[in-house]
Amino acid sequence: MKKYFLPALLWVLALVPALAQTELSTQVRPLEAFHAINIGTGIELELTAGHPQRVEVSAISAEFREHILTTVTSGVLNIHYDNPDERDNRKLSRINKKLHVAVTADQLTAITAGSGAKVTGTGSFATPDFQLDISSGASFKAALNVAVLIVRQNSGSVVSVSGQAPRFDLNINSGATFDGKELQTNRSQIEAGSGSSATLAVREVLLAEASGGASIRYLGSPKLTKNVSGGGSVSGK
Repeated sequence: MKKYFLPALLWVLALVPALAQTELSTQVRPLEAFHAINIGTGIELELTAGHPQRVEVSAISAEFREHILTTVTSGVLNIHYDNPDERDNRKLSRINKKLHVAVTADQLTAITAGSGAKVTGTGSFATPDFQLDISSGASFKAALNVAVLIVRQNSGSVVSVSGQAPRFDLNINSGATFDGKELQTNRSQIEAGSGSSATLAVREVLLAEASGGASIRYLGSPKLTKNVSGGGSVSGK
């Protein structure tokens, strides 16, 4: 029995350093007030609706964490990753660095996400007007309670929004996907092209234009004005 116990013990002890390495290196960063966020470079952004404003960054090591750059310019929080050592080192660039930024804020008006960034929200963000610009494989998922919501999407991006937006405007292209089944709107305008798809709940009025194989599906019984060309489709659900 002892001859099996010792190798097993050594195997467990060998795992301890590896497990320790999985602990993320975190840092809270004091920044000036901001009302919008611009994020990219494959970073995961976790948004929490609340006060006071707080920004916390993390990665698998302090070295990687320090290359997560956070600056505020004209009220916009810019978040991106820049490590000069990775430009000529493919092995280093392929490491899963677990780049993560946690933001607490209650007065956001716009989010721009690209380059594979992943944005998720907790709580309901309430503001008069809100604009989303999501592109290049980035994703966004959150609940919003706004008067006017404007969304611009392209290049395989994915957006899922719930909540309320009485006035809604969507321009979507290049294989992007918008899921608004849980978003209640009154008056909506959607322009979809190039293989993109959009689903939305509309109460009163829907202006829909689909082209280039794009599809628009709506829930509800709104007054519909549609323009379809190039294999596009607009249909109720």
